[in-house]
Amino acid sequence: MLFATIWVALALFVAGEAGKGPLQSGGRPPRWARPAFTAGAILAIVHALIAFDVRYGWNHEAAVVATATQAADLYGFAWRGSLYVNYAFLGLWLLLAWTWRHWAWRAFVLMMIVNGAIVFARPGARPLGVVLVAVLLWAWRRPRAQAA
Repeated sequence: MLFATIWVALALFVAGEAGKGPLQSGGRPPRWARPAFTAGAILAIVHALIAFDVRYGWNHEAAVVATATQAADLYGFAWRGSLYVNYAFLGLWLLLAWTWRHWAWRAFVLMMIVNGAIVFARPGARPLGVVLVAVLLWAWRRPRAQAA
């Protein structure tokens, strides 16, 4: 359940973003887009709760240390704040992100998903992460100019 919840959550995020459409598009998103987006956020929070139970035994300090150690293994430095960045991502996704279409938010999301679904993912799951990122970038594409 630990890995399935986050992969489904990320797929729902990407589906919701695809439903919102590109930055410059007008009109309203389809009715399914926001519920998919919100369900993804809730499922990502469920993933975090499962991880706290299964991986860290509800020990927050153990989660902070483990996250910092993973970052050190990959990037060469252990930053204890990386777990808090995950909290911010989950909170913003659930509470505010539906209305956000600006590039600062999208850059943050892209960094989180690339790290979570590709960089820190198990090697066998990385191709799925690449597909998710590609679909997300496609969903965020600029609209083509309309022919006159």
